[in-house]
Amino acid sequence: MDKLQVTMLGTGSPRPDLERSGPAQVLTAGDQHILIDCGEGTTTQLLKAGIPPEKINYLFMTHLHSDHIFGYGQFLLGGWGLGRRELTVVGPKGMRQFHDTIINLFEDDIAYRTSLGRPGNGVLDVNIIEIDGPGEIDCGLQMKIMAAKMVHNVLTYGYRFEIGEEIIVISGDTAPTEAIVELSKDADLLVIDACLAPTAVYHNTTNPELQKIWENLQKEHCSPEQAAEIAREAGVKKLVLTHFLPDINKEKTKKQAADLFDGEVIVGEDLQVIPVTIKNNILL
Repeated sequence: MDKLQVTMLGTGSPRPDLERSGPAQVLTAGDQHILIDCGEGTTTQLLKAGIPPEKINYLFMTHLHSDHIFGYGQFLLGGWGLGRRELTVVGPKGMRQFHDTIINLFEDDIAYRTSLGRPGNGVLDVNIIEIDGPGEIDCGLQMKIMAAKMVHNVLTYGYRFEIGEEIIVISGDTAPTEAIVELSKDADLLVIDACLAPTAVYHNTTNPELQKIWENLQKEHCSPEQAAEIAREAGVKKLVLTHFLPDINKEKTKKQAADLFDGEVIVGEDLQVIPVTIKNNILL
């Protein structure tokens, strides 16, 4: 049987956290590794997970907030240095400008390394695909990929990967929206933002600044209960919660979701591997 799984490289947030790296996950289908988001520490996490960075030729960015893109420079240049010679990056409008900024910042560095004999392909010829709007994405992968707009304070896309009969959905950051329900219909696995999980730092504070931040976060993210309601309405089989602030209450987080969703609930952890059962032993 071929392998189908998601590896949670980073399950954290913009807040630095020793336990959780920046948001990133890898979808592995057979021998194809697809990276979704590229937060701080992504390349190191790939190495820890036993996934060679140079073997990843496709990266999907949900949005361009700092916590989701801080790891891009190292992934781009480090993976190239390890031998990657082809890379396609899919993301919202602004991805090309961000990529070009990285290339310009390290122009002398790249020139030095090419002068040593390293070919420029894999870094100077990256295929950037900026999504025009919701719909199917044609990027060369042998699977159906759909994008839908999420509810966040910058342009954000969730992605649906249909691989054979199996469906995996990555939400990116989002408040509850009918778009994520539709995108997740009958998914075998939904990885979804649950940033509003219970954490003592925000729930028990009298600090007016933190109280205001917590209030505003309600407009941009999901709670475990809201994620569970989305999964239940969409008919999802397995629910993975991610994008956590530091020091969440893991037991309470899982219970809040499990009380509303009958399928399997996973409170994501860094480097956790989540398998997806392949129907009929056929992947692609």
